[in-house]
Amino acid sequence: MKQIFKGVRPLRIAICALMLIFTMGVNLVGGVGYLSEERVSDKMKSAIRDYVSERLQKDPIRINVKAITPILTGKIQSENDLVEVSRGPEGEGGRGLMGRSLFLLSVKQKNGATSDYWVTAEVSVVRKVLVATRPIKRKERIESDALAVLTVYQVRPDELYVESPDALLNKQAQRLILPGAPITLDMVEDSPVMTKGDRVTLFVEAEGIIISATGQVKEDGFLGRQVAVIPKDGNKPVYGTVVSASKVKVAF
Repeated sequence: MKQIFKGVRPLRIAICALMLIFTMGVNLVGGVGYLSEERVSDKMKSAIRDYVSERLQKDPIRINVKAITPILTGKIQSENDLVEVSRGPEGEGGRGLMGRSLFLLSVKQKNGATSDYWVTAEVSVVRKVLVATRPIKRKERIESDALAVLTVYQVRPDELYVESPDALLNKQAQRLILPGAPITLDMVEDSPVMTKGDRVTLFVEAEGIIISATGQVKEDGFLGRQVAVIPKDGNKPVYGTVVSASKVKVAF
């Protein structure tokens, strides 16, 4: 009986030690301590998130990283190992960073040894974007009362979501936009501020003197672009820059 109880205490100590090891996320392999697969994955994901975040033009709500292969179990040996992305996919505005991409991870261990490993990862970005609250017809000017904010996961790099109402100023729908549909830049186009036949004011400004006349536009006019105008007492078009819905500035 004494021998049975004598072996209980060491057994308890061993069990407690094993529980502590598992709690710390460390595996013992051949007498050497390594981080668990879960902790290795976490460090890899953290490095990729930092890399993507630094290269995005606008900060997203969250960056999700999943489906990493391979998991560098045994290559990242401790919490003190420094894991960074030394090379990754690039693209305009960080567009190439989303979706399934290839990253070169650099692992610097506590003893100073550094190793590089290629891994793939699925990266998605959580953003707040603008959606239509009602059907917006083709060629209809987009107004703020037809918009709402929605949280979406962006995984395709070519989805250029509109995040600010300011980006839709003087824009109209290129095609029918359905309610709840996130608005992307390829859904909209510049909206004319004046249409063919409108009466406008032509003016020339030089050395503080402004000379103006009325005319009729021959075509739709867009803010900041050139438009042809037939003066009231003429028959030849005059070209100028649209500065408002009713004014065209002619270069002197």
